[in-house]
Amino acid sequence: MTQATHAPSVWELAFDRMPVASLLLDDKDRIVRANPEASGLLHLDGGVVAGSNLDDVIHSDDPTWSSADPVDRLGAPSIGREVHARVGGRRVRLRVTVYPLGETGEPGEPSDSGAGRLVTLRDADGDKSDPGEEQDYKSSVEELCACVAHEIRNPLTGIRTTVQFVTSKLVEGDPHAEDLSAVLKEMDRIEEIIGDLLRFGRPAESSLVKADLNALIGRVLDSMEPQCREAEVEVRRKLSPELGEFLFSPDNIQQVLLNLARNAIEAMPEGGRLKFTTAVRRFRSQRPPEAEIYVSDTGHGIPQDLLDDVFKPFFTTRHNGTGLGLPISLGIVRAHGGRMTARNRVRGGVIFRISLPLEQSEDPA
Repeated sequence: MTQATHAPSVWELAFDRMPVASLLLDDKDRIVRANPEASGLLHLDGGVVAGSNLDDVIHSDDPTWSSADPVDRLGAPSIGREVHARVGGRRVRLRVTVYPLGETGEPGEPSDSGAGRLVTLRDADGDKSDPGEEQDYKSSVEELCACVAHEIRNPLTGIRTTVQFVTSKLVEGDPHAEDLSAVLKEMDRIEEIIGDLLRFGRPAESSLVKADLNALIGRVLDSMEPQCREAEVEVRRKLSPELGEFLFSPDNIQQVLLNLARNAIEAMPEGGRLKFTTAVRRFRSQRPPEAEIYVSDTGHGIPQDLLDDVFKPFFTTRHNGTGLGLPISLGIVRAHGGRMTARNRVRGGVIFRISLPLEQSEDPA
């Protein structure tokens, strides 16, 4: 009896005839389909086998090379990012572009619209771009921030001392007291900006110790309970019992969590829901497992055309924001060897995801 063959659909025919090497992935990093151009570029005589894990076909030391998350694409050239990888024992250099085809929900929640990615590959041999340019630029910006912050803080201290002295000499009921009080409040705001500049310009070193991430989240949320109650924000926790103690910097990760929680509260001026979720993510490849933290809110979200910019220094959608809170948080997470991403929820609001490696040395790089 002859077995019936699957007649290719229109999209499959179009995909196979794309002039650029292309892979279609599902949300588990499995290859759903590969066109002949991909097999040719990768010099795979038997072709790319559908159902294979991507890492088994193209292995790179950069675990985010095929990510569609906006943060992982920051700083990449418009034509795609360069990836050094191994294919069938050979070292290759590829120019990669990733197109998200859908989004997944939080752990334990159904997918909003399905998930998947289209990955296009090009031979990067002969490419003259300098991969160090972005890092040199970032270092220059950080150095500039630190210098500017110090130069502002010195005269600011003198001004504050003078204003406080003048205020102390005013008699009770003097109309100038209110004006001077407003000046001091604005100086407090400048001091906060300077603090952010210094933290961005001189990131805190990560001192890794074995700690309980779920317990840390509990302490952060307990400390913010009065603020949440005043803002009419309901707090929910879904913390995985599977997540035990592991190496990370509690002080630095606490700073990240506080920043995300405060941002979420400000994004819900009429109240809403703030949810912290933790999970352990395991991979089919040899890649070590990760602790994942999801911080979601039901606020106004981020305009889609601005989503790629939220982690860039000095970018902010708040009238009184410095635009450094998220870049500082991203720097802390990356210092742990982790990743931090953001996306809008279909039902409104934003989800920030933090991924931290569960296996690492006690001496961070």
